[in-house]
Amino acid sequence: MKKVLSFLSAGVLLVSIGCSGNSRNTVSKATTLPVVQASPAPANGSSTAAPVAPLPVPPGLSNHLRWRSETVKDAFGSSIVLKQTSADGKFDLVILEKGSHSFVSFVRHSQWPSVHGRAATGKLVNLRVRFEDGEEKHIEWDELGASTNKLYSVVWSYPASADNPVGPVASSPADATVGGDDVLLQDMLKHTTMLLEIEPSVTTQFDLSSLAHALESSRSPKTVASRHAAG
Repeated sequence: MKKVLSFLSAGVLLVSIGCSGNSRNTVSKATTLPVVQASPAPANGSSTAAPVAPLPVPPGLSNHLRWRSETVKDAFGSSIVLKQTSADGKFDLVILEKGSHSFVSFVRHSQWPSVHGRAATGKLVNLRVRFEDGEEKHIEWDELGASTNKLYSVVWSYPASADNPVGPVASSPADATVGGDDVLLQDMLKHTTMLLEIEPSVTTQFDLSSLAHALESSRSPKTVASRHAAG
């Protein structure tokens, strides 16, 4: 009888141990489940944004691209316009000099005269620019040329950032009259080559090596004229 009782006691004990073990396993699984759920998603998951590849460093241009200068008139008077066609011949970089300020834009080749006077489309596009030394910045452009399919974009913000997503950018707090165009032009004058993103992952290249000379030449007639007027 004692052997039967001992056997039954041992059986109850084993069953208890087994239940306790299952209970611990259940608790352990329940404890570790949130950790598994909190693990980072795979890199190719749909919720993870793909990193933006940096623009390549633009190589130097063997043949220097020429800047063309012309005078245009509008309701606000005369302005000097400098244009350069990109290395691939598809786009023009346009610098309009009005008074003491410059306005930078890019447009499909030879389309500037037909679209620059049209209203803006109200669409802002954030694109990148990279210089020959590897410096890369973002420019927010306002697309003009409403009711046409001819691309024409003017600087809206440079450099575009989370702190200043829209509007002109002053070169310093004390000089709020200097806009993004003027700051971009200052950077262009410090470099020799510029790779401009026309649309995401589509780029074109401009030669900046003779920009300072082209600007000086375009401004000199106004300087001489002002001197004669003052005399």
